[in-house]
Amino acid sequence: MQELISVIVPIYNVEKYLERSVGALLGQTYQNLEIILVDDGSKDRSGEMCDDFAKKDARIKVIHKENGGSSSARNMGIAAATGDYIGFCDSDDYPEKDMYENLLKIMREHTDAVIAQAMSSDYTEDGILVKGPYKDSGKVNFLTKQEMFRLLMLHVGDSSFCTKLIKADYMKQFRFEEGRLNEDFELVIRMLKGVNCVYSLEKNGYNIVLRSGSNSRNVFREILYNSMIENSDRAFKMMEESYPELREEGIRFWYFQRLDYMLHIPVSYMNKSNVVCWNIIRDLKNGRKQIKNNAFLTQKEKRNLLILSYAPRMSKRFHNMIMVVKRALGKA
Repeated sequence: MQELISVIVPIYNVEKYLERSVGALLGQTYQNLEIILVDDGSKDRSGEMCDDFAKKDARIKVIHKENGGSSSARNMGIAAATGDYIGFCDSDDYPEKDMYENLLKIMREHTDAVIAQAMSSDYTEDGILVKGPYKDSGKVNFLTKQEMFRLLMLHVGDSSFCTKLIKADYMKQFRFEEGRLNEDFELVIRMLKGVNCVYSLEKNGYNIVLRSGSNSRNVFREILYNSMIENSDRAFKMMEESYPELREEGIRFWYFQRLDYMLHIPVSYMNKSNVVCWNIIRDLKNGRKQIKNNAFLTQKEKRNLLILSYAPRMSKRFHNMIMVVKRALGKA
């Protein structure tokens, strides 16, 4: 018999996008799918639409639950999955029609494969391409877990679970942390410890829709950015314990996440009552030598980090003025 792939889709108030997302799953070239739609307490027609989909296609299973967040919905889907492999899809995105066929082929050809992934592309809501796949050669790369961790530290690796196919018996050993954001990164680095490698297909397989109201980094969402800093601390600890040869890459990631936080935080949030921000300012002041000597930070990143370490509020106000001017000129 053909292997069964369970695809878990957490759903919350996405009636505008749901038909395209579910339609892309139903239209996969690999048809032996179990599509688990987890309605996370939607207030719009999403839950009703899920039930309608299930009436039309027996491969669809629907779970209705109280709202608990994406991680909660994914965890319920993992518990319900009966497939040999597990994949994930966000309800406002959509996979390419051959993504699961391509990833399953990798799994079949490599007996040591536990995790396989494809590339992704970013689109606006209007369908305009913002960013294409990182690589698009069609090659399959064998990445040791050290290589995968290194790519993540350099921000060229992919931590999303939506681009991946994972053996179910391994995926079922884990759960996403509930009540926090940026949860994919935390779980993927935790899961890397138990595998020897990741197979990476240099071909676009998944399309991300950058919509307003999603977990975007274009605006400062304190819970998201606090999670980013927490994850950088966890990654640094993991580097020290498991990948000490990647120390410089780990330092680069740790400081880059702090730079990202500081570039987005409003000046009004920069006070002593904001413990996360105040700790970052202290980290930058204490780490000037490390910042200057790190081989993986760009000169621009080093300059911005050092400026923020000396005059965080003043430099933030100046940065905000520059961004206002750029937006006015249509350059941002």
